[in-house]
Amino acid sequence: MRLAALLFISLLLAGCANVQTLGLYDSSLVASTGNEINGFAQTSIFEDDVTADVWFTKEQKCLKVSNDHSVVQSGSGALHIQWNKQAGGCPWLGLGIGWDGWTGKDVSQILNQAALSFYVRTDDKPMKGLPWAIGFEDFSGNQKWIGVTEQWVVNGPIQSEWRQVLIPLSAFSLENSTVDFYSIKQLMLQFESNGNVFIDNIEMIALSAK
Repeated sequence: MRLAALLFISLLLAGCANVQTLGLYDSSLVASTGNEINGFAQTSIFEDDVTADVWFTKEQKCLKVSNDHSVVQSGSGALHIQWNKQAGGCPWLGLGIGWDGWTGKDVSQILNQAALSFYVRTDDKPMKGLPWAIGFEDFSGNQKWIGVTEQWVVNGPIQSEWRQVLIPLSAFSLENSTVDFYSIKQLMLQFESNGNVFIDNIEMIALSAK
């Protein structure tokens, strides 16, 4: 009886040892590419051009968003974003992408298996992170945000060479929020401070065990 109890406790402790919070730099995780993640096929969020899936605050002195076909990470185009929240009189500055034609995106099966990935560069002074918040919104207007801090920048700082921003979906804690992660409407960016960057190739990427 005592032997059986000890065996049970050992198995329980071994099981608990495998429970850990997903982190960007966990040695057991690597990013893998692919067009589908556990049945989720709506992985591409932005590739080359501003389409009807993209909207942004229309205030030229505070925010300018344009296509750029000379500075690209992959494909034929990138987003050029220039913003200055400190210009005075600026409203809320943001951008949204309702990718896949504004259809509902069910991310329930990839919350612990995927990351949001995009590439960024700047021709201004290097930045450790971006003075942005990034988040997801459902069709009821519920939102969940996270800061684009230096911990998410791979091989930072952000400079004149492309750097990847990689944020595990688990970091958003969508399952502990009011957001309906069975039907995501859009990805949103909120801009603070000021800056001048190019971003490209926004997508979901699978995280796979080594």
